[in-house]
Amino acid sequence: MFGWPNSPAYTVTSITLWLVFLSAIFGVTWGKHNGWPDPALWALALVPAVTVIIQTFMAYGLISKQDEFVRALVAKRMLAATGATITVVVGYAPFQQLLNAPEVPAWVIYPLFWGLFGMLSGIIRDGGRA
Repeated sequence: MFGWPNSPAYTVTSITLWLVFLSAIFGVTWGKHNGWPDPALWALALVPAVTVIIQTFMAYGLISKQDEFVRALVAKRMLAATGATITVVVGYAPFQQLLNAPEVPAWVIYPLFWGLFGMLSGIIRDGGRA
């Protein structure tokens, strides 16, 4: 019934930021493997964080313009997605640290959060009491 507040500008910008985010991750990985100079790698390594902060400010602005019901609904979904993300990361960490499970780069947390937010949004449909 109620999803994310609809905004074509937000959607287009978000998709663009995701592409920039992933391109920067790819660029750092590829550039390091191919001997790019450190200043270029450092600059490129900052790009994902910049896209996250831009996305955060855009989402905040979009949500703050909504009515109380939509804000409450999005807040519940964000809280659930944050808790689920932290649970997955903390749950996996001992396996990685103590049992030699494969290392997962920290940047994966961001798409994990948004993926969980999307999945939980299909479950959490009531902005009122839990």
